[in-house]
Amino acid sequence: MKYGPLWQDISISSKNFLEIGRFSDLTPRQKYIRFVGIKRLALAKFVVHKYAKTDPNNNILYVVAISIALYEEQRYPEYTLVNQAVECLKHSSNRKIVAFGNFILRKIFADPNLFQYRLSWEQIRFNAPLWWINHLKKQVDDNHLQNVLVDSLLRHPPLNVRLNKPQYINQLSSDLRNINRKIVKVSSHGLTVVPPCDLTQTSSFEKGLVSIQDLSSQRIIDLIQPKPDDNLLDICAAPGGKSLAIATNRKCNVFSNDKSKIRLKLLEKEIVRIKDHLVTIPRVTSFNPLVPKQLNALFNLANSGFDYIILDAPCSGSGIQRRHPEIPWTKTRQQLATLVTMQSKLLDACWQILKNRGILIYCTCSIFYNEGEGQVVQFLKRRKNVNRKSAPGLIYPTIGKDYFLKYNVENELDNAELNYIGDDGFFYAMLEKQESS
Repeated sequence: MKYGPLWQDISISSKNFLEIGRFSDLTPRQKYIRFVGIKRLALAKFVVHKYAKTDPNNNILYVVAISIALYEEQRYPEYTLVNQAVECLKHSSNRKIVAFGNFILRKIFADPNLFQYRLSWEQIRFNAPLWWINHLKKQVDDNHLQNVLVDSLLRHPPLNVRLNKPQYINQLSSDLRNINRKIVKVSSHGLTVVPPCDLTQTSSFEKGLVSIQDLSSQRIIDLIQPKPDDNLLDICAAPGGKSLAIATNRKCNVFSNDKSKIRLKLLEKEIVRIKDHLVTIPRVTSFNPLVPKQLNALFNLANSGFDYIILDAPCSGSGIQRRHPEIPWTKTRQQLATLVTMQSKLLDACWQILKNRGILIYCTCSIFYNEGEGQVVQFLKRRKNVNRKSAPGLIYPTIGKDYFLKYNVENELDNAELNYIGDDGFFYAMLEKQESS
């Protein structure tokens, strides 16, 4: 791909910096620039305030964060970054701001301690605002988990994939050898591509042989074993990872529901891509389970309720910050409180349309107590007809071979490559509905 000037990519990336869902049209380089820039947002805030008497506008702040990140990545020399960052500001700001940006960037790159500040300032370590860090510490009282989270933020997110049939591994291996990539088995169904790449450009992806899905999310395959006549509802399904993981491995009646018709388009597109490899074709529906009439419509899809319901509830995303470093910067305290309330209501709604002896899987990509274990504890207090069954519970975000010794990955990767091995923070609970006494 032919790229334009760097200043132009910095400009486009900084304008879409923290706007969720606004970067799908970015080029691969622009996506990369945005991603690494957000990872250095807290450091940018710290060093800018060190040299500036007043708070700069976000335009300067985001350009500085991107410049620091690219400098740290050693993608470009210092003089090039200063020149291109200033050129970016010239096209969007007045002379005073351009001069200020030039001054700040030169001061920052002359600072010998630039990348040591994280050792003494928590906001840089967690790359998050202070209120988020305080909330995280209240929700995660395990110091080891906190340290694992911080360490994971320094690594590139792993590219974990699911083969849609085991025999497709030869084709995937061939595709990846052609671009100097390795694949390593890291779970019963999952592989990791090392180092990560744009898998969508491979023949294996185009033919639907493989799907991108984190290892934590793939666990749903081994957690439940529905029978052919069972009705399974994925109630917040889009973009479809769990629905399609089940549909490629189990023969049953799969209903993939999401209240967002926009997000369901992603699921429908994915069904078309891998249709030839599905054991079951999911039926796609769009109902809001928190609206009584629509919940009743969901209930009527199955005979006397569902045998299985997967509730991958909307959450803070605290377990996937490594993949989405914008999360702490785009959430508010009120939003987190609203999410917890919504999770509780969704649990109660699912319980109404679950059969007796049916199984409800509650899961989130969060490591916060009140969105995981705490949510389940409160549910058990509200409902007496619940049999809690064995499930993974809280899954730590992980890095490196120590978490995957069962699969002997250390024999295939060098130390640098091992940093690409890992999975996301997650939570699973399995709840069986008993007949009310």
